[in-house]
Amino acid sequence: MQYLIVGQHPPDLCPSANETVRHLAQDGAGEIPALAEKLGVKLLATYVPMTNHMVFVAVEADEANSVREFAWQSRLGQWNTVEIYQTSTLEEALTRVNELPTIY
Repeated sequence: MQYLIVGQHPPDLCPSANETVRHLAQDGAGEIPALAEKLGVKLLATYVPMTNHMVFVAVEADEANSVREFAWQSRLGQWNTVEIYQTSTLEEALTRVNELPTIY
């Protein structure tokens, strides 16, 4: 299954402004690939828009708990509010919508 991890932090916890968080983020970023592999999470992509204090991590995993544990152990939650969404590709979503009758 595919998941999107969304982290959002206030400006005072941004690595661009906060030295402690900067070190935490830089150190943690180097450990993310090994942590993902250890937990059975396939890291697909990471994105940082740079202007809105958000971090996005796209992953695949067999279990949601593995994704939650990845978000926890990566320490993203120590400087972000983290939300995890189970997702589908656009192609998968368009296929699935045909399974339901329309209501309008």
